[in-house]
Amino acid sequence: MKTSSKTILLIHGLWVTPRSWEHFQSRYEAQGYKVIAPAWPGIEGSVEDMQRDPSSFNGIGIENVLEHYTRIIQSLPEKPIIIGHSYGGLITQILMDRGLGASGVAIDSVPPKASSCCLPPPSRP
Repeated sequence: MKTSSKTILLIHGLWVTPRSWEHFQSRYEAQGYKVIAPAWPGIEGSVEDMQRDPSSFNGIGIENVLEHYTRIIQSLPEKPIIIGHSYGGLITQILMDRGLGASGVAIDSVPPKASSCCLPPPSRP
């Protein structure tokens, strides 16, 4: 599938931060893409901080994460290429299903059924 989008949205997985995308981000930017890699809602700080105190995940469900990225996408001038890893891969698939991306890549994605063990399931709009 060919896309003309020049914007890439990178979505990290659970227990990591946008820093996991640093090398990808610089590579895509060098190729002329605008790359954004925002953190999940309410998840700030380092991986070490999250491991020390996981309370930042309290109250965050898949729907919260989807709403967060939906708002980001809707603020962009074009539908982005969405790339997600692990839980970010699951979020990518749902965002693509909702028609929010120009194209999508899910890397080592969490399967939808397995996601219910960690976060509440998404609702369908």
